Amino acid sequence: MIYRKSFGLLLLILVPAAILNAAPRLALSQTAFSVPVAAGANGPTQIVDTVNIGDGALSLQTSSSVPWLTASLGSQHVCTLSATCTPVQIALQTSALAKGMYTGIVTISDPNAVDAPQFVTVTVQIGGNVPDKLEFFVPPGGSASSAFTTAGKVTTSTTGGPWLMIAVDAAGSFQFNIPYRVTATALSGMGVGDSNGSVTLSGSSLASDNKTFPVVMHITTQPILQASAATVQFRAVQGSTTKLTTPVSVSNAGQGTLSISGVTATAAASGTWLSAASVNNGAAIGITVDPTGLAAATYQGTVTVASNAANSTVTIPVQLLVVGQSAPVAFAGGAVNNGTFAPGEPLAQGDIAAVFGDQFTLGGPQLASAVPLPTNLVGTQVFVNNQPTPLYFISGGQIDFEVPFETPPGQATVRVDRNGQRGNSIFVNIAATVPRFILFNGGPYAIMTTPDAVLTGIPTHPVKSGDVVVIYTIGLGPTSPAVQTGAPAPANPLAVVSGVQVCFRLNTPFSEAICNDAAFAGLTPGFVGLYQVNANIPPLPSGDVQLSLLLNGVVSNFVQLSVQ
Repeated sequence: MIYRKSFGLLLLILVPAAILNAAPRLALSQTAFSVPVAAGANGPTQIVDTVNIGDGALSLQTSSSVPWLTASLGSQHVCTLSATCTPVQIALQTSALAKGMYTGIVTISDPNAVDAPQFVTVTVQIGGNVPDKLEFFVPPGGSASSAFTTAGKVTTSTTGGPWLMIAVDAAGSFQFNIPYRVTATALSGMGVGDSNGSVTLSGSSLASDNKTFPVVMHITTQPILQASAATVQFRAVQGSTTKLTTPVSVSNAGQGTLSISGVTATAAASGTWLSAASVNNGAAIGITVDPTGLAAATYQGTVTVASNAANSTVTIPVQLLVVGQSAPVAFAGGAVNNGTFAPGEPLAQGDIAAVFGDQFTLGGPQLASAVPLPTNLVGTQVFVNNQPTPLYFISGGQIDFEVPFETPPGQATVRVDRNGQRGNSIFVNIAATVPRFILFNGGPYAIMTTPDAVLTGIPTHPVKSGDVVVIYTIGLGPTSPAVQTGAPAPANPLAVVSGVQVCFRLNTPFSEAICNDAAFAGLTPGFVGLYQVNANIPPLPSGDVQLSLLLNGVVSNFVQLSVQ
């Protein structure tokens, strides 16, 4: 019962920390930049401060994934809280790039440091990303919108009538400075046909943002083809023969019945690495890339979906990045619990954990097929404080493993080796207990069942007073009797955790939390690292109620409990 989740993390650590095994430890002030640049010009230099929050001294090296990014080390200076920082200066040599969006990665490394290497992603928008034209298809009474960004705040105006609006997009992306959204609405009384207008922008610091572009709205009673992704990106390792597939949903944003008539994949330079097909009875497009035999480079292609819709076709750009083989890399801050996947939290003794990174395996995903869990899956191993750990699952970018019960609380390192090739070490804190619910579909509810294994505590199946529930958790720590790391929990005797309380509601000026002793808390028989807490539901108000666990003074994460 392992639940996987994609993971992203921005590490912003600029305060000294305790030493770890007398090793330096790398921290960065920033790991991503988004920069608008005028066409034909070089972009402004970006600065990343590096600091050693461990012991010893850093010996930094830099490299870039693209020729238009160059990185160099600057002179040390005093930064936050009197720490000494070394800046990495990233020059944007973009004058030869055509209009469009480009992304490169700067690697900052030290082979002897913990939490190294780390990566800085730099995205540039050459010529800005204000569109040259917008075309909307809407049903009668419907609306559609499109977002873009400018280098700075602009003055806006529209022509064509009240059906066309532009506003700062408060809910939009912060990828580039100021987000704007243009919306076209088929107002009451507007019949089938076309409406034409324009949007004018002025006052931006980037000259290419200051322009007038036409907007046309087609009001139609025909189907309107809509794809769930505007672009699709893949990443593979050179030498891999594993095909990668991503589904893109297609739907009808209009009227009538949508029918997909064809799907065409076209790879640049007549390549054969890209294919696509209609799947799920036309509800999605399966886009597949095959990196077999490809050199390390970036490959471009498109997938075109044809239909009976008013907009006829939708074209989805596809990019495949093939990178050269390297040692496995665990991302700094990438070791997290497998219940909430929250970054920065300690892991418990015996915890089910995940580590995220790159090139953990060069083959396809693998699951452990038997218990006790192996410490080696097709050549991949995870080490906590240099001790091999049991593995549930491995893939190129994620490994699920059990933290050994024997790992002492305190500062520790996690490392991934592949076929004997040693990976880097990343920092993690270990605690005796870190109780965490396993989230249902990512939250806000926990996974719990009735005694006969029916999901409950969710809006479609709420609990009621007097119910008995089985709540599944991780991170409750050592048990009595002790269970060997990697081994399934016994049914007789049960592996018990004492002192667990189940708390309903929050302490507020108007109400008091109800905390009761768990009827049972311990490892679930037959499973590795999975705990269950059996609880009785007290009288509670209907609706969503806060739920938490309390163990030896340690509070779990909070989830919602749906009550009838």
